[in-house]
Amino acid sequence: MARDFARGKQPQKTTKPKASVGRSLLTLVIAISFIGGLWFLAQQPKDQTAPAPVITATPVDVKPIAKPAIESAEQAPESADNKSGFDFYNLLPESQVTPQKVEAYKSTPKDPNKKTNVLIQAGSFRKLEDAERLRAQLILLNLPNVVTDKTTSSSGSIWYRVRLGPFENRSMLNKAEDILAQNNIVSLRINRKQ
Repeated sequence: MARDFARGKQPQKTTKPKASVGRSLLTLVIAISFIGGLWFLAQQPKDQTAPAPVITATPVDVKPIAKPAIESAEQAPESADNKSGFDFYNLLPESQVTPQKVEAYKSTPKDPNKKTNVLIQAGSFRKLEDAERLRAQLILLNLPNVVTDKTTSSSGSIWYRVRLGPFENRSMLNKAEDILAQNNIVSLRINRKQ
């Protein structure tokens, strides 16, 4: 079949896909059932009462209180309102609940000025130049007691560790960790033995 390349591509006609009849009917059925449900709920009587809840009593240390000698005319012995059979309204004024004795909680806050024995390791490097670069950066951030330690592992490799501390108190330790975190430096707490 021969094709004419001189004209170029012919624009294709775009046609909207027609909505199927099944979708239209389904949408109509759902809308009608929703409206019917709303109409059914609107026809329900508004003064429906819920059944009275069943209350189970637990044993409590109850001590009766002496009744007042004079009763007013408003206090009827059994009113028509108390049809449920509960004696709650009669027992409440006559009862007193005694709670158990509990010791008061005494807080023991940590002393913020207590000396800590914690170091923060900011980095560990194989090259001394990298460790000194981090050490200089930490000194510029006004962090206290920044040192570079040289350690040798059991396999004979040399590591240069950049550490801060020990700190005078916990608040200074937390402040140093916050400064390191703000500068995207992952730190590690190291507890020194005394």
